[in-house]
Amino acid sequence: MSNEKEYWLFFDTNVLFQLYDKKADFNSFSFNSTFENVCDMLSQLDIYERVSVGIPKVVWNEMTQQIIEAHATRVLEFGSYIKKWKFPEYRVTTCDIEDYPNYIKSVVERYKEELEKGLIKITELSLPSASRFQSVMERAFSKLPPFGGKEKNSDKGFKDVLIWESILEFTAQHENANIIFYTKDKGYKDVLVDEFEKLYPNASIAILSAENEIKTVLEEWAKSIDEYSYQPIGEENDVDPFAEWVESPNFVVQLIDHDYGLIPQSALVAETIFKLVDYEMPTLLDSKDQNIKYSMPATLDITYILKDCTTIQKVALVNIIVCKTSEDEYAIESIQVKNPPDVEATA
Repeated sequence: MSNEKEYWLFFDTNVLFQLYDKKADFNSFSFNSTFENVCDMLSQLDIYERVSVGIPKVVWNEMTQQIIEAHATRVLEFGSYIKKWKFPEYRVTTCDIEDYPNYIKSVVERYKEELEKGLIKITELSLPSASRFQSVMERAFSKLPPFGGKEKNSDKGFKDVLIWESILEFTAQHENANIIFYTKDKGYKDVLVDEFEKLYPNASIAILSAENEIKTVLEEWAKSIDEYSYQPIGEENDVDPFAEWVESPNFVVQLIDHDYGLIPQSALVAETIFKLVDYEMPTLLDSKDQNIKYSMPATLDITYILKDCTTIQKVALVNIIVCKTSEDEYAIESIQVKNPPDVEATA
């Protein structure tokens, strides 16, 4: 096993997903602009020969299923729409491709091949082998991260577990690896990093959730790889508008400004503070008449500051309905609270 330092960057699905909302090309497949932005960083820092990019097989499978489901929804909407309008200038014909899932899977394979031909080394991170089965089961039964909610009352997170176990198994064969895991899930970062460091003291991992964080670590890597030729990235890359909004102060302001059942009408509470712990990939709900809506499961940390200056912390599992108000602007329409916090009972 080589003692040379390795540098790896792994992506989660919630970083690369496409929304397929206002427009979409179902003839093709690609990751979103975030992927291109990160690859551009590697090129600008001139470290693309030393840093490898890994896309977990779970991510490929999940994103393939995502476009298949979006296509099924959109093609029905489109068929219904074109029946309402007839023009002498246009003739709409249908093409019988027989099986769209198989069609798009071949497109995905070609996209993989194109990525592999590029300057940046991009490989597929395999599913965890059978030897990891016991670890997966222990996480499931004990609700260990990334399984389960913060209050350990949820079975969600199976795909997250597969990705994490894949990373652990990979590191067993690359014990000198420096790893970035780019994910929008923030809830278990400290726990997972602690687990990783105990298992692999010679390796390192940074679990990051924003492009500016990726930029900072990549610049540190570039300086470590070649301090003399290192040049920092000059210009900021474009940020995904949806992710930028979710992580902005405006998102929290919208939580506070409306009564979604999260702010108790109690004389005991002086102030309520919200913190978004993690959120899942949004799902398209409706796109009729330019009214585009998404459903986004999320976990909120809520701190209630009482009038006697004591604090109560609660975790709320919510489903946030988001409305797209313009090209790059979003607003919370409503929130479905799965476990409404009972502050007075706690107090």
